[in-house]
Amino acid sequence: MRYKELGDTGLTLSAISLGSWGIGGAGWGDISREESAAAIRTAIDHGVNTIDTAPVYGFGNPSAADFGYGYAEALIGETIRGLRDRLILSTKCGLDYDRSAGPKSLCKSMTREEIVRGCEQSLRRLGTDYIDILFIHWPDGKTPLEEAMEGLRTLKEQGKIRCCGLSNFTLEDTLAADGLTHIGAIQLQYSMVAREWEPVMKAAKEHRIGTVTYGSLGSGILTGAFRTLPQFAPNDTRLTFYDCFREPKFSRIMEVLKVMDEIGEAHGAPASQVAINWSAQKAFVDTAILGFSRPQHAVQNCGAMDWELSESEIAALDQAISVHLEQ
Repeated sequence: MRYKELGDTGLTLSAISLGSWGIGGAGWGDISREESAAAIRTAIDHGVNTIDTAPVYGFGNPSAADFGYGYAEALIGETIRGLRDRLILSTKCGLDYDRSAGPKSLCKSMTREEIVRGCEQSLRRLGTDYIDILFIHWPDGKTPLEEAMEGLRTLKEQGKIRCCGLSNFTLEDTLAADGLTHIGAIQLQYSMVAREWEPVMKAAKEHRIGTVTYGSLGSGILTGAFRTLPQFAPNDTRLTFYDCFREPKFSRIMEVLKVMDEIGEAHGAPASQVAINWSAQKAFVDTAILGFSRPQHAVQNCGAMDWELSESEIAALDQAISVHLEQ
């Protein structure tokens, strides 16, 4: 495993982190709780020291308690019992719902009250006294940054969080928030098939703010497992949140995969490891979140850290991305 410093936080993270949106189950097809727990343990055994989660990972399952709200956090808490001192945990706040109305009432709220209450609920589910990085999941477009930062600052002063984080915020709001309470890290979508946030990450690094990326495998398309357009359920997250499994983007990504296959073959590695190294080797990426819910996927993804892309290989990939995706 390779490790990087997270901005100026003093935290050392594995270059790849375990993401738990898929482990939550809802909206990701058939996910086994037992295999998910085994995947977490396998990733830790292979050097992953950072786990990212959120209360809404698992939300929307009508058969689960609280519609699955907090499912992934609780699963992680159970699985890492006795291992907490070896790990860096990040979770999120700022999304909640009306228990009497159900999932349809999910809304963004970054009020001080919501941030503090959300953190305290996450602490209970994770079975820990503190969270290393607490991200506000999304801007809500109405709560003043001053109020939101007061919430994070309160939690940090109480020792309940170590670092304040923002997820999916613009550079303007990130820097404004940093002027109120230092932002230890940002979390944004970034991969070979989603580079829109790259300028924000580069600017954040100039301000010594750590960078965490999600969607690092393009919702699975960069694993090479999909070579023909799959027929996911209409509510599948790979369709509702990401855009890789829609035409014409799907066919364009298939052209990039051909270059990835050639490079992977030269290293005796699968396409997924090519994609992981492309992100993890970026100087402005401190850790790349990967979602996997099976032990064998954990082994394969961690195997990407056993080798690196050459400068010429990165150039070839960037050229393919430019030609086929940035049109």
